[in-house]
Amino acid sequence: MTDLAPRPGSRRTDLDLLRVVACFAIIVAHATLIFTSEPRYHVKSASPHLLPTVIYEAFRIGTIPLFFALAGWGSVVALRRRSGARFLRDRAERILLPLVAGILLLGPIIRFIELQQGRNIGLGGWRLVDPLTTGLLEFLPRYWGRLNLLTWSHLWFLAYLFIISVVLLPLLQHLARQVVSMRMPGRMLAFLPAPALAVVAVAGDAYWPNLSNLVQDWGSLVFYAACVALGAWLAAWPGLEGRLRQDAPLFLALAALGFALMVAAPDSVTGRIGVGLCAWGAIGASFGYAGRHPPAASRALSWLGGSTMAVYVLHHVPLLLIAAALLPLAMPGAAAWAIIVVATTAITLAAYRWLVEPFAAPRLLVGMPRRKA
Repeated sequence: MTDLAPRPGSRRTDLDLLRVVACFAIIVAHATLIFTSEPRYHVKSASPHLLPTVIYEAFRIGTIPLFFALAGWGSVVALRRRSGARFLRDRAERILLPLVAGILLLGPIIRFIELQQGRNIGLGGWRLVDPLTTGLLEFLPRYWGRLNLLTWSHLWFLAYLFIISVVLLPLLQHLARQVVSMRMPGRMLAFLPAPALAVVAVAGDAYWPNLSNLVQDWGSLVFYAACVALGAWLAAWPGLEGRLRQDAPLFLALAALGFALMVAAPDSVTGRIGVGLCAWGAIGASFGYAGRHPPAASRALSWLGGSTMAVYVLHHVPLLLIAAALLPLAMPGAAAWAIIVVATTAITLAAYRWLVEPFAAPRLLVGMPRRKA
C-alpha cells in the first residue's frame, strides 16, 4: 500500500502547516508557563494553577520533539542537493548566527525583565534575588561585560539543534543518499520508535528538570537528537509517513497514554517512559493528520511558513514585556493569558512584516534566507 505515502518532490503544504502550528504553540506554551507551578521562568504569576501546569506540559512534549523531527526531515531534504560542508555552513548562518545575535541583542532585555521580577535563572537552576532597580540603558554594559549574565533563554533550541546537526551529519548524509522507498512498513516497525525513545529518556534522565542549559541536560540533548534522527528517517522513507497517515488515530492514542503517564508520575522512570511514548505519538499523529488533510497552497500559508523562524526568535521579548506589564494589574489569569497570546502574536508578526522581512540585515540575524534578486 503506497497510496498514502507522500510523493517525492511535491510541495509539502502539510509540513508548512505543521511548522506554523508548532510555532504558534510555542507562543501559547510560553504564555501558559507564566501561570504554572514550574518555577524556572523569567516572569511568573504569584498564583500558579494546576490546569495551566498540565496544559503547558502537553504543549511542551507535543511541540518540542515535533520541532526537532521537522528539523531532521528538512536536513535530509537539504542534503540531497548540497554537500556536507555546504550544509554545515548553512546551519551556521541559519542557526548559529541567530543564536549569537539573540544572546547579544535580545538576551539583555530578557535578563533585565527577569532580574526586575526578582528572579535569576542560570546554569545551576534558578533563585530569588532582590529586584533589579537600575534602568535598561545602565544594565546593558553590565550584561555585555559579565559572562554569568548572558542568557540564550528560548534560543536553547538553536544551540541544541546546531550541535545535533554537526554530530548527526554522517547519519543525515547516509539517509539523504538512500533510494526513496514508497513501501509502507508494518505497524510494529512504525511504533518501535516509541519504546526506543522511552529507553533513551530513562537512560539519560531526560526531560526533567526543565533546564535546557547543556551542562545539566545531556540526557535531553540525546533525546532530542533521537527525534531529529527519526524525522530524518521519515524523509528517507515516505512509505513510513504513509503508515503514520493510516494509523494517525493510534498515534494520537499513544500520545495520550504517554502524557497520562507523565502527569501521573513526573520526574520518574514511569514519567520518562511516558515522555518517550508521548513524543513519538505526537510526532506520528502530527505528521499523520497533517498528511491526511494537507491545506491548499496559498500566499498566506507561504508567508506564515516563511515567518516561523523569525517569529520563534523574536516572540519572547514582547511576550515577557506584556506579561510584566499585565501581572501587577491583578486581572483574572485567563484574561491576562489571552491578552498575552494575542498581543504577542500580533506584535511579532508585525515586527516580522515591517522590520525583518524587507531588509537584508534583520533577515540574516533571525536565520532567514537572503531575498531572491
